[in-house]
Amino acid sequence: MPRSISASVAAADMRRLGNAEPLEPYPGRARDPWMCRHIPCKQVIYPNRNNVMSGQGACIWCAPNAPKNPGAAAAAMLEHGFIVLVDFLGTGKPWLSQCVAAGHIVAPRYDNVTSRAGGCRFCKRYGPGDPHEAVADMRAVGFRPLEPFKNIASPWLSLCERCQKISAPRLNNVRNRGECCQHCARYGLDPGAPARLYVLSHAEYGAVKIGISGLRTREDRVVRFQSHGWVPFAQIQFATGADAYRTEQRVIKLLRAEGHPVFLSDAQMPIGGYKETFDAARVSAGRLLVLAEGTAGGGVVRPRSARPR
Repeated sequence: MPRSISASVAAADMRRLGNAEPLEPYPGRARDPWMCRHIPCKQVIYPNRNNVMSGQGACIWCAPNAPKNPGAAAAAMLEHGFIVLVDFLGTGKPWLSQCVAAGHIVAPRYDNVTSRAGGCRFCKRYGPGDPHEAVADMRAVGFRPLEPFKNIASPWLSLCERCQKISAPRLNNVRNRGECCQHCARYGLDPGAPARLYVLSHAEYGAVKIGISGLRTREDRVVRFQSHGWVPFAQIQFATGADAYRTEQRVIKLLRAEGHPVFLSDAQMPIGGYKETFDAARVSAGRLLVLAEGTAGGGVVRPRSARPR
């Protein structure tokens, strides 16, 4: 029979060896997760006493090659093609996720994905799609790919046959939006032209979204989102698209740093924009607007309005 440890001794060991302050009574078993706060990084963690006593450390965020917070971890996985579905457990443990390229549900390890370029095992085995069909779809809207096909969600270096300039559109955007050359398309965001930042909400999904759009464009993005159940909350007009873009990115970066990950998947938003979504139960539309107004600085030409037009 293993020797029982008193709660006071267990707490002292956690502080001494794990540099962590317990936030709940000792669970009683050395293998059970124990809610603590890691003193150096202030993150709430769930180490077990066995790992700490064996020298493995207490904090999953301070381990070598580990991300700094939950938002950074989720953002890093998204950059490598995965939407995480559960909380982070550690750099070397399986993390249930959805493959962006093809929608496969997989459980890659964070260190494999970020340090060793690990990808979706199903896509590696079967491929994310037919490369010949992918090239045909790109050629149909005026792009000539300049590199081999990777997957539908990665930037694909291509030459636009209309303006003869190089860009890197994503195949899923091409299939959903058609012509989307950043240089010559008649819609999108012109960095030097007037633009607006908008905030939307979706009752069924329980989500909010921030986004930007040019004012002198063929396509009204807000109207298009409305056709998919999104409701306009407010907008701010900017002198230039560059000003609107900087404000949008500041808001997203701030919220991701607070631990708010991407909320919806690419499959839930076929017209794009899923990377700018948040859980409405944690981030309200009103807070998105307040953050945008607080970080806008110069460039605002018209105060917010209740509904984008």
